[in-house]
Amino acid sequence: MRAWDMRNERTEEVRVNLNPLNLILAAKKRQGLRIGYMESASKGFYLNSMETGKGRESLCDLLTDHYHCPSVAQVANFPGFLINEGDRVSYQIMVPHLLATENIEEFERIIQQRFFGIQRFVQQGKNLYNFVKYAEQRRDPIIWYNDIERGIAAWDMGQLTGFARVALEYGYIDKEQAWTYIEQAASICAETLRTPEEIDKSYLLGKAMKSDNIDDWDRMLLTYASLSKYRK
Repeated sequence: MRAWDMRNERTEEVRVNLNPLNLILAAKKRQGLRIGYMESASKGFYLNSMETGKGRESLCDLLTDHYHCPSVAQVANFPGFLINEGDRVSYQIMVPHLLATENIEEFERIIQQRFFGIQRFVQQGKNLYNFVKYAEQRRDPIIWYNDIERGIAAWDMGQLTGFARVALEYGYIDKEQAWTYIEQAASICAETLRTPEEIDKSYLLGKAMKSDNIDDWDRMLLTYASLSKYRK
């Protein structure tokens, strides 16, 4: 097992932004936006409105670099990918093997035997395994077995809500389409996730499996901690 350096001091802060000009939204729309709180907080978006609070140049950078949608054609395809597949597919394939093995080396051997040539599963499994061990040492948050079983719907759907807001503000989609995506995200998450804590942990696990960088994990753990009062 990798030996982690425990960090007793957090030198970085995550700022949670609220839109002071926000209009009162219906409960269904508020619930939809709640799916994207981890995504919003990590990107510096307003939590409580369709508006992100970002300038046009920042929106363009997000569409190109984060959502990989530099053109209208790609914007049309990206939501369908998240709704129908996202990272949930690879997660669902690998996580039963990860939970059933005694160590990460056994997991790697099983995946390589059963899915020859699919190195992505191996790497994502390693990332997830190491992140959970790292979180266990920090105990903030505690990742329970049930959290892992519930999956990463909020990771895919959190990205969808963030994307919908950015694409709307940039002028790629209209408000009706943006709310449709956000409501779809809420509906998909509701199938497996019941509370704000489950939603935020689901996003956290999905994000964690995409990176083996402790700095990335620390940033997301700070984001999770910064949203604690919004989970009550």
